[in-house]
Amino acid sequence: MKTEEFDWAVYHAIAWNRAATLPALIDYMGGDAAAVESSVRRLTSYLLIEQRGDDLRTLSIEESLLTCQIRHGSGTPLEIENGVIKIPDYARKGENR
Repeated sequence: MKTEEFDWAVYHAIAWNRAATLPALIDYMGGDAAAVESSVRRLTSYLLIEQRGDDLRTLSIEESLLTCQIRHGSGTPLEIENGVIKIPDYARKGENR
């Protein structure tokens, strides 16, 4: 199976609630932990999913776009934590990072 096809299958397993944790996803995808972990890293870097510890979830389109703007935009003093948009303490105090 091509990498892109495997990533697509992993994404849909998460999106369709077949697996919400990394161990469950590894089991669901056939037990190849290294392949699943690599796919999760790619999907996270593409801003399609979020991983917090072993918990996995898909990002909404809005979360994905905003995260992309925050990551690649200059001077945007926002952070997203558990789907909540926050202004970090340093930005409240008027400090630059």
